[in-house]
Amino acid sequence: MVHGLYSVAEVDVMIKNGDKLLLAGDAPLLSQLSKGDWIGGSCSRFVGKERTPVNTREKIFVHNVTDVVNNFKIVVYDASNVKNIYDEAFEHGFSVLILPFYSDVWREYSINCSNYFNFANSPVCGWVAVAPPYSEYEQNDESLVFSGESGLSYKNSAVVMHIELSVEKYAEIHVFSPFKADDDDIIVFEENGQQVEYALVNGVRQNFRQYLLNRGIDRSHDAGEMSRKCLAGNFSGFIMNVSIGMETENDLEKYVSLGAPVYKGVPYRLANMDKVSYAHEKKQLDVEVACAFTCITNFAHSDIFQKHLTQMYGPFTYGEIGYFLLNQGTVYLTVGNLQKQE
Repeated sequence: MVHGLYSVAEVDVMIKNGDKLLLAGDAPLLSQLSKGDWIGGSCSRFVGKERTPVNTREKIFVHNVTDVVNNFKIVVYDASNVKNIYDEAFEHGFSVLILPFYSDVWREYSINCSNYFNFANSPVCGWVAVAPPYSEYEQNDESLVFSGESGLSYKNSAVVMHIELSVEKYAEIHVFSPFKADDDDIIVFEENGQQVEYALVNGVRQNFRQYLLNRGIDRSHDAGEMSRKCLAGNFSGFIMNVSIGMETENDLEKYVSLGAPVYKGVPYRLANMDKVSYAHEKKQLDVEVACAFTCITNFAHSDIFQKHLTQMYGPFTYGEIGYFLLNQGTVYLTVGNLQKQE
């Protein structure tokens, strides 16, 4: 499979060849592309093949998955029908979902996806599209997703490419985290959500922001350093990271905003990147990586890519989808061959 950064002209050649593409790039670039078998989302930061962060508004990142596609369909969902995503997936394959940041469909999927019919019966991965961060153009940009089938862009709907695999292949979602949940406190939230006022800490209900301040965690003062800390939720052995967001003046006394939802009743612990022991300098995979998505908060931590994220190229995102919406990690999907029975 082909992965990497390409010019608009080079991507257009792939489209006209009938290639099946998952694209990330600046919205004005994606809007220039021909109609075809592709979906895309706005983004300007990527993990390049040199395993270093790249910031560009001149090229488009391509995951060309043509080699593994037996059949496919592109679907646009809004907040009212994204619940159908698992029901409409191919029985043997996977789906790639792109959500526009801070949209109604983003909120709906992030909070309620685990309640959807057939949830997790088929692999669903993907990412959250964003306007280019920290740029002089930011005020004029929108988080957009694109359907190559229609040639249209959407700021309040999601795009999905449902992909069917041939019978001898299988898809598997993986989550890489540079964090280790090494804190003794058990944190349980009372509701699903991304803005939290109270939590049960070791069974005692308290204001969550005050608890973090008491632990010396205050992202409003040192966001860069705090990106090396997060919450880690244990979903029966599946660990999901949630970044501790920036507070605003209006909610400083009461609330904490989070980069992804926390879920009611799930045990969370504080996790710290600094205490990770890298057991392997490079993680070599014996199956093909079809696509990969890495959290924007890891943009500053190039050591992660040099040591671990070989073969995991793709966009930096405002949330990665590995069934759930999570962040501060990397979600990647591999396609392997089933073992033949003798």
